[in-house]
Order: sequence, then structure tokens, then C-alpha cells
Amino acid sequence: MNGKISDALLYDIVSGLSRFGQYSEIFMEDTKKLSAVYENSMLDRLENGSESGVSIRLIDGCRTYSAYTCEITEEALRKTYSALISSLKAKNNSDIRFERPVSLSTYKTRSDRQAEEKINIVADMDKAARCDKRIIQATSSYIESHRHTRIINSLGQDIAQQLNYVTAYTIAAASDGKTVQSAYIPVGGVFGLEESMNMDYITAAKESGELAVRNLTAKNAPAGTMTVVLASDAGGTMVHEAVGHGLEADLACNGMSVYAGRLGQKVASELITVVDDPTLKTRRGNFIYDDEGTPAKENILIENGVLKNYMFDRLYGYKENTVSTGNGRRQSFRHRPIVRMSNTYIRPGVSSPKEIISSAGNGLYVKRMGGGQVNTVTGDFVFEVTEGCLIENGKLGEPVRNATLIGNGPQIMSEIDMVGTDLGFGMGTCGKEGQGVPVSDAQPTLRIPSITVGGI
Repeated sequence: MNGKISDALLYDIVSGLSRFGQYSEIFMEDTKKLSAVYENSMLDRLENGSESGVSIRLIDGCRTYSAYTCEITEEALRKTYSALISSLKAKNNSDIRFERPVSLSTYKTRSDRQAEEKINIVADMDKAARCDKRIIQATSSYIESHRHTRIINSLGQDIAQQLNYVTAYTIAAASDGKTVQSAYIPVGGVFGLEESMNMDYITAAKESGELAVRNLTAKNAPAGTMTVVLASDAGGTMVHEAVGHGLEADLACNGMSVYAGRLGQKVASELITVVDDPTLKTRRGNFIYDDEGTPAKENILIENGVLKNYMFDRLYGYKENTVSTGNGRRQSFRHRPIVRMSNTYIRPGVSSPKEIISSAGNGLYVKRMGGGQVNTVTGDFVFEVTEGCLIENGKLGEPVRNATLIGNGPQIMSEIDMVGTDLGFGMGTCGKEGQGVPVSDAQPTLRIPSITVGGI
């Protein structure tokens, strides 16, 4: 991990930089990535790459300064350090006592699948996705990324951790000669060989194909205000986009969130408790320490409808005279840490999913949701429904397509009147300020008594 850089130099740089501000750190990263892609019933590409580098960062008051190098050598690190402090003035002198280095791994066993195994996986996924003659195209991918990081900071911490990300998905397209429908269902998480072998990649690929075909015959969704039931399979898109981002401190503390200044206030139904928890093992947002060395822990954001806390990194912890909640994350050593979610979800309630559907009368059942847009300042959102069906007399009816959900996050969260006992997870890469980090989100089955549905 260190290459040709001695621990003595690493400690000296952090100690030296600490004289210019209240917090300094070195972040080292070595990431290896292997992916296999199957397209048009043949192997399209097999990629094997790696990326390594070192970042130096200083927090001084409300400002943060950083620099990085892709060369893991003492000479390159010294030059990077010199460049960073060239415009800074020393303010204090303090000695740092470093802890004994701690090396941690969320999963000690890497997946380390051989290239042939990866090719076989995507080939089998391709066959499964082509479940109907109307499937005109399928692209299957298996991606494995092993990230090894080390953080040395002016708090005296020296921490290393290893995370092994596995992601697989199939994008299937179906056509009846008049229209084309596509579907995408990803699976994966943070785990090693044993867990990755137990993932059902084939079923996910088949479901992608079946969903694309099913949407060919689906009718266009009706438009208007109606009762909507969000299935747990919807994966928490609502809580991530319409709620989670607004609870990130860099937005909330700068007046860029509808939740700004509302700590201790009721912002949702008393049935709603929202949690961000990076300690959930195997979930895509899992880690032991964030990218600033703060231990991962459960953070209750909304409890029984009351806003309890925001998510903080070190910078906004200093700015707001509080502590980091372990939400300082970065895409790589090339990026500075910013406030990000990990595994964000709504806790299950007491109603059975069947009971929620039967109580809805007539409305829309949303099984899966896609992307959308959210204005964090107002809370207004528009979300795409990728799989849905009508609810008729309390029972699931015919499938529909081209539906959107239009509403306001705090308002909808306040109006939810039934919360299911189940919990379904989704996964993805969350983008913010040009950075992408792995996350997951989840929700139980939810009943929204009234929301605007857009259709054709």
C-alpha cells in the first residue's frame, strides 16, 4: 500500500501540515477493478485496471485545501506537500502522538474471481435475459472493484480498510415492432468470495428481460391525483432523493434544503423513521470507517416523524460546532471528502403489504422506480415509475407504463398513513458535485393516500 513511502515521512507531513489549521490528513488509495461485459450474445470486453494515489488535505476554519499525486514515491509526496503549504501561514505548533496503526477489513477474503468465471457469469446472464423472442438486445456486466485505503490524520489516527464491491446487471431491450421497452435490475454489494458466489445474478438478468417484455403490452398509466402504494421493491428511491439529500449538512446548513433549520420539528408522519447506517454488512454503502477515518455508526435522521439530526463530515462538523456522523466520503484520492449518504432507509412498520394494497381501493401500485429530479431547496420532485400496475378494488390489476410521481418530499412523507413490515433494498452510485460513491437505499411498502401521477 505504501509503495516507497516510509511511515516516518507520512507522519511528518501530517504533523507539519497540522500547524497551518485545525485538521490535516493523508489519504492513500489503491483500487483494482476487473469487469466483464457481454453484448449481442458475445463477449464485448474484459477490462482489468488499477489506480493508486495519495491526497493531502487541510481544514482551516471554514476552508479546506487539498492536493494529490498519482505517484507513490517520497519525492512526489514531498513536492505535493510543498505545493499545498506554499501559500499558507503557520498559526500554531503542536505535536501529534499517532496511534498504533490499525488495519481493518470489512471482508478479509477478496472475491478474486478468475477472468473465465466472470465471462461465464455474464454469458449465463445474457442467456437468462433472452427469455422471449421479443428481446432484441441485452447487455450484461459483472464488475468487481477492490478498494484499499489508508488514512493518517492529525487526530493521531492511522487506519486502513479494504472494501470489495461486486455489481452485476443486465440492460434488456424488447420490441414488438412498434415500440421498444428496456429494463435494468442491478444486484451486488460489499462482500468477498463466499457472498459473491451466493448472489443470484441469473434471476436478476431474467427479471430484466421479463420486465422489458411485460412493459410492451402494458397500457399507458392514467394521469391525475390518486392513492399510490410504493412496494418495498421500489428500493428507497423516494427516501434517498426526496429526503436524504436534503439532510446532508452541506445543503441543510447553507439554506439549500427544505429541511434547513428544522431540527426538533415534525417533518414527516409519526409512522416514519429514517436512518442512515453504513454498518449494514454486505450492503453497497457499507464501511467500517468513512473516508476521513470517522467510525461508521447508525445515524437516526428522522424519528417518528421528528427531525433528529443531519449527516456531517469533519468540515461541516467544525463549521457547526458538532461532530462528524461518519458521512465524509470521496470517490477517490483525486476528490475531496463531502457529505454523502451510505445505506439510507425507512424503518419497517406494522402493516402487512397485503393489507396495505387491499386498503388502497383504486389507485397505482409502484413496484420499481427509476431516476428523477429533486429540488432540495423546495423539496419538489418528479420520479419515473419503471414498473407498475393499477390497483382495482384493493387488488393488483393490469400493468401500466409511462407513469411519473410528482410531489413534495416533506408533504408526502407527512401524508404516508401505512408502513409495511417488509423492507426492500435498492443499490446504485450516487452522484453529487461531480463525484460518485456506492450507496444503497431501502423502504417498506408505503401507502400515500393522495399524490399526483403523470401519465400519457
